[in-house]
Amino acid sequence: MKKLLIVFMAAALSAASLSTVQPVIPQAASAQTPGEQLSEKDQWAADLDLLAKELPARHKNLFFKIKPDEFQAAVASLRAQIPKLTKSQFLMGLSRLVASVGDSHTSFTVMPQSAFPLKLYWFKEGICVTDTTPEHRELLNGRLTSVDGHPIDEVVRAFAAIFPHDNEAQVKDFVPRFLGSTEHLLGLGLIADPAEATFSVETAAGRTVSAKLKSLPVADVRKVAWAAPQPDRSELPFYRRMAASAYEYFYMPRARTLYFAYNSCRDFPDRPFAKFAEELWAVAKKNPVDRMVVDLRINGGGDSSILDAFINELAANADLNQKGRLFIILGRRTFSSAILNALDLKKKTRAIFFGEPTGGRPNHYGEIQTLALPNLKLSVSYSTKYFKFVDGDDPSIKPDVLVELTLEDYLALSDPVLDAILYYEVDKK
Repeated sequence: MKKLLIVFMAAALSAASLSTVQPVIPQAASAQTPGEQLSEKDQWAADLDLLAKELPARHKNLFFKIKPDEFQAAVASLRAQIPKLTKSQFLMGLSRLVASVGDSHTSFTVMPQSAFPLKLYWFKEGICVTDTTPEHRELLNGRLTSVDGHPIDEVVRAFAAIFPHDNEAQVKDFVPRFLGSTEHLLGLGLIADPAEATFSVETAAGRTVSAKLKSLPVADVRKVAWAAPQPDRSELPFYRRMAASAYEYFYMPRARTLYFAYNSCRDFPDRPFAKFAEELWAVAKKNPVDRMVVDLRINGGGDSSILDAFINELAANADLNQKGRLFIILGRRTFSSAILNALDLKKKTRAIFFGEPTGGRPNHYGEIQTLALPNLKLSVSYSTKYFKFVDGDDPSIKPDVLVELTLEDYLALSDPVLDAILYYEVDKK
């Protein structure tokens, strides 16, 4: 089970006997005369029929959470609504159906084609606007309170229903990343006009500010002039500075701390992880190291075996493998194979875990395959194995010390998690 592919989003259906379950599939749209071209909505129905038939047969245990008759009823309901649905509404309905399975590795991901020029993040205070265009600068750093008159709690519930998730941490990760998507907002009935929508925030001074934003193609959103000042890369905290790399390290001489950002469970031929690990250990031997920090907070998975040798070497290091000298950082994006690495570190070392609960759960379905929906030209990922690593069924790995990022931390370019580690003192009692 050493290889678990990461899924950008996940949704799921669950449970018992797969091969014997035959979903109820109306045949009207599937019956096609030779040479006849299906209408667009009949094509949607055909893809829905394919998913309803194949997903229970292919998934390891689709009905572990949702009952077969509930799944079949949801399929029939969505199919019956097709004549009156727009494409975005149908896609959100399909997303909701797959998400109802409850398996975060089984997902139907709809990537936005257009979006509103907003950058959002779910801080301790709530979902805040970290950037937008200069003409809407008044929204900057405000806490989002509504979208087109829909309260933010309603917006979050609507998005949470279409994303497969194991826990609240995943909701906090996915919702801000997709909340600006025109297709998602329109399909969920949260905006009426795909061209524009009103976003309201509460400012630090307690004022409510609203602005009407225009939707743009995703390619154009990437090119807009943003309002927030862009700090020099050297000013960013390590986790943000190193986010684009799969693995990096930095030695902090004054703090006598070796920081290792492990952002993706991947191995790169031009810089193999084994060679990288040799460099890291050489730095540890050459310099005084009072603490080692392994940062998994944005690691979404890949191949868990890549880190095995490093974990074993770390566990055997009598100097560093001590309580108060070895620290692991977890976060809402820690998922899939990174969860396995975290569990190994917890089992084999005396590390103290800081940060937020993980986005993935310790015991989970995984080892994904994909089912192509030929008419929509989209795919559904599904799990083929179940992995049990711990007793019980906790929704996430919780840190020993909870540290949440605030908007103030973000604006100050600080890392409260690493700061908490650097100031941490082991209780000698």
